[in-house]
Amino acid sequence: MIKVSRIPFIALALLCLITGLWTGLSRIGWDLFVLPATAHHGAIMVGGFLGTLISIEKIIPLKKKVLFLIPVSSALSVLFFIINQPLWSIMLLILASSGLILVFTIYLIRERSLIYTLMLAGAINWLIGNILLLTKNFYPLAFPWWLGFILFVITAERLELIRFLPVSALKKKFFVGFLVSFVIGVGISFHGIGNMVSGLSLVATSIWLMRNDLIGITIKKNGLPKFVAISLLCGYLALLLTGILFVTRSEQMLAYDAIVHTFFLGFVFSMIFAHGPIILPGVLGSSVQPFHKILYLWLFVLQSSWLIRIFADAFMATHWRKMTGIISALAIVAYFVTIATLTYRRQHAKLH
Repeated sequence: MIKVSRIPFIALALLCLITGLWTGLSRIGWDLFVLPATAHHGAIMVGGFLGTLISIEKIIPLKKKVLFLIPVSSALSVLFFIINQPLWSIMLLILASSGLILVFTIYLIRERSLIYTLMLAGAINWLIGNILLLTKNFYPLAFPWWLGFILFVITAERLELIRFLPVSALKKKFFVGFLVSFVIGVGISFHGIGNMVSGLSLVATSIWLMRNDLIGITIKKNGLPKFVAISLLCGYLALLLTGILFVTRSEQMLAYDAIVHTFFLGFVFSMIFAHGPIILPGVLGSSVQPFHKILYLWLFVLQSSWLIRIFADAFMATHWRKMTGIISALAIVAYFVTIATLTYRRQHAKLH
């Protein structure tokens, strides 16, 4: 049974997503109604959308209503960006990231495990990035810490899902070492040797995941498990390429853009596509797991968009960059509409 009380919180996250996509299209050159929030596209996508979505997912099992203030804070940050009050927005993001640190601390107290330690480290990365944005007002300085936030949370979730596989303690220690190396590289500098350390850690992390995750098992199955496996593989390949771009980063004007969107479109949204049919209905209290082959179309469109964007960035092809923005937005919106439609239909069929 879908829990109606949770729908407004999911709606908040999706409104943040729509705002993020709109501001992204404005930044890439489309002649849209330009919002004051356009300059804050990155904070809206990471803090407003991803921060809200992750917070909702993690607080529901704790069954403490007061914790819903965390996703409300991150979502409200988008409203203040829209009305051109970025200081208040960043303060709300700092509040939300501090709240998420509290959430993972509660989990860690209840169950001392590597999984929640990594998630806590991810939330701390988010807080550091938000503080740097507040104090330095420079997005490229906050970006690698935000990358660390998403990287730690997502990889911790994958570790949780493969905890019953025969992955040795030594292999897991190597994995943690790769993630720690990323943070060390970011701490040294987002340039020079720091880039090299962080980039190599992303390459190692992606290879580890491709070798030790469930992909080899589930890709041989049919239906949703196969779709999840292919989505995961796309994400891990994008993470691998992100690491390579870190290592080989040039001073070319759009090199930073290529890194950002390879990670967030290629890796993060591939992971969202993989987990969405399982997590999103679960957040709403439904036990259905929606799947239709049309999801492969949206996955293909998404992958095409960021791959074309890399080449457009490399060759300064402005027109193609603009087109990739529309393609990405189409894939993401179509995916969520499809998931919502399938969930409703299957839930309705289940009740009747």
